[in-house]
Amino acid sequence: MKQLLLCVILCTTLSSPAWATMLDAWDFAGLPATTASTATPATISATIGGGTIDVSAFNIGSPQGTNPERTSFAGAGAINAFPGGESVAGTALALANSTANGKSVLFIFSMSGYESLIVSFATRGTATGFNSGVWSWSTDNSTYTTLAGVNTATRTTTFGVATADFSTELGLNDSATAYLQYTLSGATSSSGNNRLDNIQFNATPIPEPTSLSLLGGIGLLAWQIIRRRK
Repeated sequence: MKQLLLCVILCTTLSSPAWATMLDAWDFAGLPATTASTATPATISATIGGGTIDVSAFNIGSPQGTNPERTSFAGAGAINAFPGGESVAGTALALANSTANGKSVLFIFSMSGYESLIVSFATRGTATGFNSGVWSWSTDNSTYTTLAGVNTATRTTTFGVATADFSTELGLNDSATAYLQYTLSGATSSSGNNRLDNIQFNATPIPEPTSLSLLGGIGLLAWQIIRRRK
């Protein structure tokens, strides 16, 4: 009986789902706004992790600071905040202007050793901001697959949490380098904008082959013990 109980405990432990791990996150703390004297950077390194955001497709205005497509505004504070990140009302990445319709934010990161990616972030918009925000993914930055049925753009003027679930996109799993595009459209004025803040990339570790083999062996042992006791 003790042997059977031990097998059940081990099987339950090994078969339990792995906890999600935060791979990368951005809080945009201190992100400068594009003005005549400063410019919001074209690339933004992750606050946590080694990922990068490339917003070089969005212009800073001509002359600089005139209706820029990339800038920063007040952030989301504690909404979707993460450990090690900013939890006060700092700054958020702002993407603006109808001239930016069809342009994409590019995320570059690693999924090596991980699967089932979930992206979450705080976001808000204006009445003339983007109302379409479509996600797609790639492992070569050339051929992209659209995440069907997901639109995370909003014209709601208060921050809320948006989620893009890539857990069924198996081609992303264990990729040494992965790419996500977030393509915005639907803005109707030069001042229309959407803000992104406290972006999190969470995924689950891929089980080690040795763990799977051990689980199979323990399962077989449990079956043999039960069979002998019948």
